[in-house]
Amino acid sequence: MPVELAFELAAHLESCPEIAAAFGEGLRRAANPEQAAGEAEIFSGAEALEAVAADWRAIEREGALLTPFQSFAVAAAALPAHLEHGQVPHIIVVREHGETRAILPLVATTMAGSRVLRFLGDPLIQYGDAILPGAGNEAHLMQALLAAGKLGADAALFRKVRTDAKIAGVLSRRAHVSNVEEAPYVDLRRESGLPPRDMRELRRYRRRLGEQGEVKLHITRGPEALPCVNRALELKRDWLAIKGFSSSVIGDPHWERVLTSLVTGHAELLACARLETGGRLAAIEVAITHGKRWHAFLGAINPEFAKYGPGQVQMADTIEYAREHGFLAYDLLAPADPFKRVIATGAVAVCDYALPLSLQGQVAARAFRFAPQAKSLLGKLPAPLRRAAKSILRLH
Repeated sequence: MPVELAFELAAHLESCPEIAAAFGEGLRRAANPEQAAGEAEIFSGAEALEAVAADWRAIEREGALLTPFQSFAVAAAALPAHLEHGQVPHIIVVREHGETRAILPLVATTMAGSRVLRFLGDPLIQYGDAILPGAGNEAHLMQALLAAGKLGADAALFRKVRTDAKIAGVLSRRAHVSNVEEAPYVDLRRESGLPPRDMRELRRYRRRLGEQGEVKLHITRGPEALPCVNRALELKRDWLAIKGFSSSVIGDPHWERVLTSLVTGHAELLACARLETGGRLAAIEVAITHGKRWHAFLGAINPEFAKYGPGQVQMADTIEYAREHGFLAYDLLAPADPFKRVIATGAVAVCDYALPLSLQGQVAARAFRFAPQAKSLLGKLPAPLRRAAKSILRLH
């Protein structure tokens, strides 16, 4: 992964005085902590999730989750993947007056020799957050972060935190922003259209696809959607290999198994949108749904139809399907790209935060800030050079 390269570079480029100065700033922050409330209890290991299941599910029934990526179902599906990778779950529960006020689900990982805490579910989850009931507040989250600091990690790296996330406020004051992206979305309550030029191009794509046969969108859930999800993963793996890109999820059998287990065990969470032309697959979207929000999680196209723009047609038709079936928003997720920005009606900022917890954690935090630039540099290389660089640097 680019972050591993960043760790190595940061370890060589950072000077000791600079690190010490930065660590001193971290100590000054810690000496003036924000108000914390409640008492924290830490559950660790393979049984940690089951130990907090009742409290987590109670908060979920309350309707307090902002995204599906904080659901207990996603956490339970992700747990085996973490364990297979040797990552240790640590779930922090903050209680006050006997009532649960916050749950912070983390896993301990190792990155280039540093002990790092990350959200449970990362890298699969597209939004990271803590789990708070209506009675929870930032003081309870502060207590959870203080408890996380006692786990012996060098740093905590909180990725993909929306600006409206429960944990965003306290992280924005206590941690360093290492990366900022946009997650575009379509407000389905508004009748929005593409700019004239893009609308003409979409009609042209649709016409050219129609010349190959009838264009039709199929939406499936549950076991019926499993072949669709498997095909999407296969197409995405092939595309990544051809382009010389890598993914922490696609191509990793443990993380891919998380998706297949969710589609078969939680039909309400995963849907598969399959665009066909003349009965043949043209494009696929795997979506994660939550309440009235449709999240476009994974897209893939059949290369046989690539020149006909099947992905754009599939997305346009899926948006209309979501609108007709009562969804209020179609979330394109981060990062934004030109096509996403064209069809979106708005966007929310998504930040990565680095929280140093030790002197070595200062190096980790700086490396994490450099990781997006490393990824961008690799992405600009021709595919053969990207593959060679990954092989030499052992980036996964």
